Amino acid sequence: MNGMIVFQSDFGYSDGAVAAMYGVALSVDEHLRTFNLTHDIPPFDTFEASYRLLQAVPFWPAGTIFVSVVDPGVGSARHAVAAETVKGQFIVTPDNGTLSHISRALGIRSVRMIDDNVFRRAGSQWSATFHGRDIFAYTAALLASGQVSYEEIGPEMDPAELVMFEGMFPTFENGEIHGTIETLDVRFGSLWTNISTEFFENLGVKPGEDADVSVYKGKTRVYHSFVAYGKTFADVEIGEPLLYVNSMNHIGLAINQGNFARAYNIGTRDPWRIVLKKIR
Repeated sequence: MNGMIVFQSDFGYSDGAVAAMYGVALSVDEHLRTFNLTHDIPPFDTFEASYRLLQAVPFWPAGTIFVSVVDPGVGSARHAVAAETVKGQFIVTPDNGTLSHISRALGIRSVRMIDDNVFRRAGSQWSATFHGRDIFAYTAALLASGQVSYEEIGPEMDPAELVMFEGMFPTFENGEIHGTIETLDVRFGSLWTNISTEFFENLGVKPGEDADVSVYKGKTRVYHSFVAYGKTFADVEIGEPLLYVNSMNHIGLAINQGNFARAYNIGTRDPWRIVLKKIR
């Protein structure tokens, strides 16, 4: 381990919850370095937590510990786990789908179930509603500081047994790609899909060409146009839409210097989906 812990939660900053997690970690070892991924995950949104982990984890050094606490089932029978990625980072989190994107796109080498009868902050046994502080931050700090080994925190678990979100993969049939809008480029309102660059190649659309783009809410088509496939936003005029490869190497749908989601009142995930076709 390298002594670095990166925190993510849905706690926000309006109270002391985030600072409490830092305090527990630094009480274990005051020399640990703590960082934030985000604490603005929408409350209870484990899918968004999963996506934001994928956005950050692959770019951190091996040995970095991530603590992700978006835990609507806190205190229930859901497992507390630590997972090692194939690149050597570690994620300490509830087993509630939060590891789905990492598993799909990066890969999970191994998983340990945290023995929360042993690995929890002293004096926390009466409370079951703040495991982010009492179990996850505490266990992560023990790991990051080298006071316990990964193998010591609990029994091994088959990664195939982790809770995973369904419907995460696009389909290609009858010359059409059907995908979902997984999340937004939050500040700029671009739509980020589950269609990888490699999968998009099935369509045969080249940079500079237009594609037939439809966005549906359930069965209702709320957007349809022929949209340029560009390498950069500047490939189209200001205010014009474009398909592009986003920073996650997936297809995005944007407006140059505009907000696509706001312009067409588009949301994410079920019931929102996108259909792409080659113009014949």
